Amino acid sequence: MNYRRLASLVGIAALGFSLITIVYPGLVAFSLGPSIVSGIGVLALVQALRVVQTRRHESLDEAATPDPELPVGTASPGDELETVLNQFLGSRRTYYHRTRIREGLRSAAVSVLTQYEAYTATEAEEAVTAGTWTDDRYAAAFLGGENAPSPPLRPRLRGIVRREAAFNQGVRRTVDAIAAMAGAASGTTEGTVDIPRRRDSGRANAGADPPQIQYTTATGDEMAQFDDETEAIVSRVSHSTGHWRGVSAVALVGIGVGILVEQPAVLLAGAVGIGFAAYARSAVLSPDSLPPGSVSVSRTLGADRPEPGDDVEVTVTVTNESDRVLPDLRLVDGVPEALAVANGSPRVGTALRPGRSTTFTYTVTARRGVHTFGPTALVARDLTGSVEQERLLRAETTLACVPSLRPLGEPVPLRERATQYVGRVETRSGGDGLEFHATREYRPGDPMSRIDWNRRARTGELTTVEFREERAATVVIVIDARETAYVSPARHTPHAVDRAVDAAGRLFATLSDSGDRVGIAAVGSEPCWLAPGSGVDHRVKARDLLATHRALTPVPTATRSTTSRSRKQLRKRLSPGTQIIFITPLCDEYGGRFARRLDEYGYPVTVVAPDPTVDRAVGHRLSRVARTLRLTALRRAGIPVVDWSWDESVDVALARHNERGSR
Repeated sequence: MNYRRLASLVGIAALGFSLITIVYPGLVAFSLGPSIVSGIGVLALVQALRVVQTRRHESLDEAATPDPELPVGTASPGDELETVLNQFLGSRRTYYHRTRIREGLRSAAVSVLTQYEAYTATEAEEAVTAGTWTDDRYAAAFLGGENAPSPPLRPRLRGIVRREAAFNQGVRRTVDAIAAMAGAASGTTEGTVDIPRRRDSGRANAGADPPQIQYTTATGDEMAQFDDETEAIVSRVSHSTGHWRGVSAVALVGIGVGILVEQPAVLLAGAVGIGFAAYARSAVLSPDSLPPGSVSVSRTLGADRPEPGDDVEVTVTVTNESDRVLPDLRLVDGVPEALAVANGSPRVGTALRPGRSTTFTYTVTARRGVHTFGPTALVARDLTGSVEQERLLRAETTLACVPSLRPLGEPVPLRERATQYVGRVETRSGGDGLEFHATREYRPGDPMSRIDWNRRARTGELTTVEFREERAATVVIVIDARETAYVSPARHTPHAVDRAVDAAGRLFATLSDSGDRVGIAAVGSEPCWLAPGSGVDHRVKARDLLATHRALTPVPTATRSTTSRSRKQLRKRLSPGTQIIFITPLCDEYGGRFARRLDEYGYPVTVVAPDPTVDRAVGHRLSRVARTLRLTALRRAGIPVVDWSWDESVDVALARHNERGSR
């Protein structure tokens, strides 16, 4: 039995009886005393107050729909200032955050002085303490000792006018001075300084993504899993939204005031509130009102194999399969978290009669990889909006984007190490080839075409001409796909792993076309390896690996990268003399250490480093300084580094590198 409806009927009957009694006083044989009537009025007002207080302390319990319009965002290097400072501090740790910031900046200044200003470590420490390391007196005073120059008055007054704390101003001026010495200055001295108040507050929520689509209940409970035969699951059963909670206070106030002032018109006004309360409780969405299969969803794509950057139209059709009207349906499609909605909206609100359908369309921008659409989130409400139910509707759809491998317009800068196979790498040994190498004494069996007949005519001696041999290189392209490599200048732009995968495909195509044997590996959360090879089948394997391998997913995973194990596994797989092209943003110490270790083990390494650093804030500028130091350290260790700016193509970066190397 539905007790809510019974209570509503009893209340309406009581109201009707009361109204009849007021209009026709003689119809009822008994009467109540004034004190009892007044008491009823007071009780009505007290109950109205209780209802209002309850409503004030309760929030609406409505479904929270996901926001799938934007892909999962990535951080920028230096978003957390303390993370960058720890790269300079190393194992040193101090508890007080301001002391830690000063020590980190002091270490950064010493590193820059020893790297670029020909200071020893001791001399750099003394210069920082004395305040002679920079012309900026404010920065010198911030890091200096007792004998350091005092900060000038004008910048201090300017900071007061700008409401910038003296400590924050000191951090900003010091970072700018360090960046200027390292050649990483941006030309601006503005920017925010976020000084955390506690040790862990560097992990702030500033700049966090809007909520992404997550298939859990509105209360945060884990949803049930789809099985092979399930087309829809209930993620949350019918529940009250609380939309009309508290409306009975209108009726109680009208009744209470009407009784106390003995005004029938005021008492009748309470009937309005009773009508609203009855309306809110009359329509109930029971579990039987929306059984499984009541609503179906189908999804079609406008392209089967798009290229990255292509717009793909997604058409979703929603059908009412039940025999009753569904007055309020709200749907949000399960856009893959790696894709961005370029046009239209992946959500719709509608009412459907039995057997009727509605269609909505939106466009997503294709991105490399295989993207599976998630279930469509459905929120169904009754006519009053007081009761709702949440469902997940399955419509399996997959968008595969496998980029073609396009060769570069520039030669790949390989180091001088080659195999016995014929290719394009010039060796120091003589033999068959095109470029003159040397002459030697004639040996029986030498081809006639290689005898130096001019010298024979002049001196009568038989000599043989040798040419510089060109042999094939064995190259493994290693991609840095650790979670820390998923960085970008802006939250929703392609990140460094995206650029690395794109560059790896183009490098692979160029080297393969030149006759080299090429393989692919990745350092990340999943093992990734394609042994060096050549041929059409090998090229297809490389293309599919770059597009679909789990280690190179466009969205960073929560799985922690096992970097030491990845390096050991890679060493076991590399043959002697294999060249390494390591693509890494160099935004932490691991990238440089990985390249140096492999080079020390006898594998010639060339680093291609996409630069995702920005200069929006102090932490970003300091991160750019740290990256510049790593580039310089690698180059001084004899490892070539292609510094790839974010606003240029890899062809331009290679052309600049090749031109500098030819001088």
